[in-house]
Amino acid sequence: MSQKRTSAIILVVVLVFVVVTLVALGNPALGVAISAGVTVATLVWKMLHAK
Repeated sequence: MSQKRTSAIILVVVLVFVVVTLVALGNPALGVAISAGVTVATLVWKMLHAK
């Protein structure tokens, strides 16, 4: 994987983590729902790219 791609992936992961954390601080139930959605989306993405 190229350095640019790796940097972009790390940036997106950090930004998603920050947004979910800020939402969870304001509304814990919504934060949990978003976290679950992000987790499922990540698992599906990894399964599709594994093939």
